[in-house]
Amino acid sequence: MPTLEVIRLSFPGGLHVGTNSVTLEASGVCIPSDTLFAALVDVYRRSGGNPDDWVQLFPRAQLVQADANRDKDHWQHTDAAAPFLLTSAFPYAGDVYFFPKPASWGQLFAPELLKERRKELDRISYVSLGILRLILQGERLDDWLFPADPNQEPDKGAALQGNTFWLTAEECEQLPHRMLFDRRCKRKKLLRILRRQQIFSEVRVPRVTVSRITSASEIFHAGRVSFTPDCGLWLGIQWHKPDARLGQTTLREMLEHLLSLLGDDGLGGERTAGYGAFRWQRAPEPLQLPDPAPGAPALLLSRYHPRARELPDVLTRAQAYALTAVGGWLRTWDAAAQRRRRLWLVREGSIVRAVDQMPWGDVVDVRPVYRGSGTVGVEHPVWRYGLALAVGMQEARP
Repeated sequence: MPTLEVIRLSFPGGLHVGTNSVTLEASGVCIPSDTLFAALVDVYRRSGGNPDDWVQLFPRAQLVQADANRDKDHWQHTDAAAPFLLTSAFPYAGDVYFFPKPASWGQLFAPELLKERRKELDRISYVSLGILRLILQGERLDDWLFPADPNQEPDKGAALQGNTFWLTAEECEQLPHRMLFDRRCKRKKLLRILRRQQIFSEVRVPRVTVSRITSASEIFHAGRVSFTPDCGLWLGIQWHKPDARLGQTTLREMLEHLLSLLGDDGLGGERTAGYGAFRWQRAPEPLQLPDPAPGAPALLLSRYHPRARELPDVLTRAQAYALTAVGGWLRTWDAAAQRRRRLWLVREGSIVRAVDQMPWGDVVDVRPVYRGSGTVGVEHPVWRYGLALAVGMQEARP
């Protein structure tokens, strides 16, 4: 049974997470697992460590020779037992942890309910731990869905932030105090009011850039996600070798040190404006979730880059999955900022077929290659994390 050590992140200055948009106006809410891993490797190097010492502990696919013809690139694949696995960072509110919704509701509801409430189900982005456990047990969720009438008091299931978050009525007691009680009369609010309560809000903040040549100013807007007090993001770490040595310390101690450095540095974009800085703390209790069984469905809590030998089974027999293209820019001390190679990853919330024992996937070298010359843009590897952290599911009951 996977045991996830929970790390809670709070962002007092807000957060900007780049999306596929070509502008800065849009911002994501979650921080993908590949972004978290890349940030940890980056801050480890800037603190004086050798990234090769860090990455060699993980299964990886490294570009060792580039050719002008894409088909002639040579890769070195190395297997290793990963010392830990990361989830992506998802929202929390008080003591309620939220997870990505499944890529498909198809077998979790009666066909009639799916047809009648399709729009409401499409608005759901996150499910609570209580709802997740029902999903993993293969339970039908019809009776747990929040009422269709927003003026009706919930029975088993409730919603937050305009149906974006779905949780059980019992879990509402674990939400922040300010969400449950009125500040003026100190009375407990009705659960149906929670639909208007927000865990986060997204705004466009006006910014000004000044030309270095003409000194002319130009306004632009950047998206910022701000969290309600006692809310933020959490990530899970599944440890396999916490006492493995990395330099003069253990891997667990090093990871905690890097999180502290990264908290001052910040995550995401627009960090010079104060976005992304965070405080972290370890939750007192770990999360216990079921192991994926070979051949059975598994729900991804991280992004995943399948290896060639995993592809015939993990996706072709999958129930529902979604892909995302990960590109963007790299930052290095050894060269100018450049575009990374694009990598296709399976998204969080996808339902895949479990293959062998974990870890699945690998860490991929995405340094740029310039066609025509066959040269690489930087001399050192640029790593993108694609190891899967998945939990086991049972087949949905009829």
